Amino acid sequence: MTAAVQKRQPAKEFLRQIAIELCGGLLQAGSKPYQLRDAPAVIIAPHQDDETLACGGIIARKRIEGLSVHVIFITDGSASHPGHARLDPPALAALRREEAMNAMACLGVERTAVHFLNEPDGTLNIISAERREALVLRIAYLLRAIVPGEIFVPCNPDGSSEHDAAFGFVMDAMDRAHLQPEIWQYPVWAWWNPVLLLRRWLASKDCRRLPLEDYRQHKQQAIQCYQSQIAPLAPDTVAALPTDLVDIFLADTEFFFRYTPPVKAP
Repeated sequence: MTAAVQKRQPAKEFLRQIAIELCGGLLQAGSKPYQLRDAPAVIIAPHQDDETLACGGIIARKRIEGLSVHVIFITDGSASHPGHARLDPPALAALRREEAMNAMACLGVERTAVHFLNEPDGTLNIISAERREALVLRIAYLLRAIVPGEIFVPCNPDGSSEHDAAFGFVMDAMDRAHLQPEIWQYPVWAWWNPVLLLRRWLASKDCRRLPLEDYRQHKQQAIQCYQSQIAPLAPDTVAALPTDLVDIFLADTEFFFRYTPPVKAP
């Protein structure tokens, strides 16, 4: 890396932090309080950690209130450390699954309400038509069994091709299941690209906020369960997730954008 590039990077990160803080302030000012619904909720997570980072507070609050929460993990998480010197993809998948179950225990989600679809990580955006159809049907089957009043999915776009693909799978699955729950979009990587976050806020007619308050400790403990993501996985010396990104999700508030499906032509 040249000296000029090294000099530009701190400036870029500083500007990113300023933009993130500005977006956070806009969301805080332009949102309404999230109101709990007495209905089952489903959290769709493309990868193990998305659900805790973006929705850990709302999961904990719902469970403390005695409300039903199901979490569906789409991928096996095996591509988070490609070419790792110590752990091959199956070992990584097993580790990610264990971390997810520990995180769900911290948030109060029952083991029977955690669903692993085990799609190969890193392939959702290039999935074949046949495999996509099978995946959509599997999600639809779960949704029909749960009959959720709310579904939480990553923003579209969220700055991740797999998150964007997951959004499409869930929309198709709801059509197959003939369900019309409330749909809430949660940002993950959109926070790392504030332009995407600002666009989502401007496009949304209903942004809701959930102060973490008494649920902060539950969320912090759940995030700590994902050591393979938030800390270097030896012998690696750099964590999979940037520390500054993780810090965003330890802030005071979670934000969600209501999604209204377009009206289909008769």
